[in-house]
Amino acid sequence: MAQNLKPNERELIRLVNFFKKKTKALTQENKSIEEYAQLLETGDKLVEQITIHAANRDIVEGERKKLNELVKENAVCPKCQKSNQLKLVGTSKSPEGWKSNKYKCRKCNIEFVWNAPNNPWDMIPYVERFIVQSEEKIAKENVPAEEKEQVAVMVQQMKANLDKLKPVVLASDADLTELESRDKEMDELINKFKKYLMIEKIKMED
Repeated sequence: MAQNLKPNERELIRLVNFFKKKTKALTQENKSIEEYAQLLETGDKLVEQITIHAANRDIVEGERKKLNELVKENAVCPKCQKSNQLKLVGTSKSPEGWKSNKYKCRKCNIEFVWNAPNNPWDMIPYVERFIVQSEEKIAKENVPAEEKEQVAVMVQQMKANLDKLKPVVLASDADLTELESRDKEMDELINKFKKYLMIEKIKMED
């Protein structure tokens, strides 16, 4: 059973298990359980769907977590230029909407926001903007040829990295959209069947 279950999913599974135990007890008492046969069959099928959906949710969320970890920061304190005394204290959003990490340097006792996004979703527009600025820079006549060559090489590397990152991010977003749509469908099924089971449970316990 997947561990990443939502409260309503857990509750539905508990209710189905309740009916299984009750009908088993009725069988042992030689009482008919025919009226609960369809209920148990529907319950088993829904629990199976929940299990599959929850496992898929684990996969999608796990992949997005790994994707988020692709952005490796080399943050350093702007005052002492060291990283070994930094503590992550939160996040901040830039005027452009990019999320960046906020750090505190224990040595210098200052807080600062690192000047780059902390996730691949924001990193894409950030790098795209940097590429445009770099290309505009080397287009100027007064830039030395050696510097132009160095910047051009860097830009090509950035473009190559973006070509690899973009499809992965887009695929992850598509998976999340599909998961959220399926989540909504499952919630409707679960809530509807849960109400039915609660009514049947009250009847059974009377």
